[in-house]
Amino acid sequence: MHTGRTRRALAAGLLACGLSAGGVAMAVTATAAPAHHDDGPVWGTVTSRIELNVREDPTLRADVVTSLSPGDQDRVECKTHGTDVNGTSWWYWLGHARGWVSASYVDAQGRVPDC
Repeated sequence: MHTGRTRRALAAGLLACGLSAGGVAMAVTATAAPAHHDDGPVWGTVTSRIELNVREDPTLRADVVTSLSPGDQDRVECKTHGTDVNGTSWWYWLGHARGWVSASYVDAQGRVPDC
């Protein structure tokens, strides 16, 4: 079950991806993730050497919602700009983890659509 804070963070993430308020309600009910607009899922592999923090928002200041181990895979739904990490400001929304990670630590082969 999601907490109120998690729902607000999810809604904020969805709004950052350009979805309307009606889209947020539908997305939270249906898939709880930003829309993915290509022909199939994009899978990303964690390339960090240590646990990768998954955050509520695409910034290093956001709360950590979970973490992923090196080599873990998750569905990469879309990307947006956030805090610069190791020379890139791109952040990925992960469908299963339901949070944001810096693209600096995930190999998604550059096929990720914008949010």
